[in-house]
Amino acid sequence: MAAESGPTAIDFRELLRDGWKIAAILLFWGALALIGFAGVTNIGFYRPGSFFWWIGNMLGWTFVVTGVGNILIYTIARGIHLSRQ
Repeated sequence: MAAESGPTAIDFRELLRDGWKIAAILLFWGALALIGFAGVTNIGFYRPGSFFWWIGNMLGWTFVVTGVGNILIYTIARGIHLSRQ
């Protein structure tokens, strides 16, 4: 009979590499969201209802949702990859 081996432990360095990838993704989309929230909304008159305020908020929230979606897709794909090893 062949002995079945259980799942191997993930190396700490591999976890750190994954953490840095996630941090880079969040930093990139966070910077774009900051530009949307703080940069575009301050063009012209800063008041709710103005065109640039509306566009800036929509861009900011679009970048936030996209960043969170990227993290979810990355972690799900990484989990599937690790489960097949």
